Amino acid sequence: MPKLDSVRLLKEAEAFLNVWVSDSRGRHNISSLTDRLDAIASEIQVSGTYTHTAEELAYGARLAWLNSNRCVGRHFWRTLQVRDARDVRTADEVVAQLDAHMAAAFNGGKIRSFITVFAPRTPGEPDPIRISNHQLIRYAHFGEGLGDPATADFTNRMLANGWAPQERTAFTPLPWEIQIAGERQAPRDVFAERPERLVEVSLSHPECDDFAAKGWKWYALPLLSELALKVGGVVYPCAPFNGYYMGTEIGARNLADRDRYNLLPEVAELFGLDTSSERTLWRDRALTELNRAVLHSFDKAGITIGDHHGLGEGFEQFCLAEEKAGREVTGDWVWLNPPMSSPQTPQFHREYRNDVAQHTNFFYQPAPGTETTTAQPSLQNCPFHLPQS
Repeated sequence: MPKLDSVRLLKEAEAFLNVWVSDSRGRHNISSLTDRLDAIASEIQVSGTYTHTAEELAYGARLAWLNSNRCVGRHFWRTLQVRDARDVRTADEVVAQLDAHMAAAFNGGKIRSFITVFAPRTPGEPDPIRISNHQLIRYAHFGEGLGDPATADFTNRMLANGWAPQERTAFTPLPWEIQIAGERQAPRDVFAERPERLVEVSLSHPECDDFAAKGWKWYALPLLSELALKVGGVVYPCAPFNGYYMGTEIGARNLADRDRYNLLPEVAELFGLDTSSERTLWRDRALTELNRAVLHSFDKAGITIGDHHGLGEGFEQFCLAEEKAGREVTGDWVWLNPPMSSPQTPQFHREYRNDVAQHTNFFYQPAPGTETTTAQPSLQNCPFHLPQS
């Protein structure tokens, strides 16, 4: 009798392939679904897993984006460019692949969506490639309000493991921590090696001349690296991908949250706002000006960025088109709504079923080296997390 995991894997492979062959929005090259499933079943019986063709991987990565309930930009799913790096096995090759990814994705400021897929997980073996970073570009935290508090633990671990940053500022990029076949490599300070890899936007305001003097900035390319890509039941534990920023991600969260950069009091001071009482709504006014500065600065630099009204309207048109075609758009309502002016966006007034497609999607996964711990038992049954074995 086949193992339960093998049965589940074959069922998820079948579910994925059924979506592909029935998808009127894209072509498939499967001449016989039965023959392909028979071949997959035989491969699973021998090795416990199976290998995707390049075409299956490309469609699967795009479908995973379409199935991402928490993403308001997934109506662009068909534009995702898929880079197949499954044969990579060394840290230098990983860096080279991701260097090429960043250059192609940035595209002179006209940002394009890319994903680089490294080798899949094999049952009973250490992952061939893992990256510990939450994002490939993120700022360090050196204590006492210097940097991004969200990265404090990771920064401390990098320092303890030998990272010696050339300077310690509020916007010092973190090194990468790469694991090869389960072996943790020394921190790789890729942006010190080649500073041109890091494209940042200095923030200014269209009306407040003193804003630029603050020296605030943010990186141009959001490149997530901690999520696992799952395609037809096969898990790819390292598959960094990017879209482009929505302004509120920077201006209403990263730079504004009290447990992040907490810039609203300084913005309020720049604009002479009355901060004596919360009822003056100084936070709301400062938040608006900070978000105006983000959009203005990216536009001035010629770098793609979305705004919550435009992306919300685009997603609404996508929902309407899918409904007309008889396809339901699932979603996580809390995540689809922006962190400011939510009632002014179409998705605020919609309801979504938050059913998570398990066979093909992006999932949170335990950090490298913590896969067998039970530190977060509450996540064991979370549909957005891979189950721990």
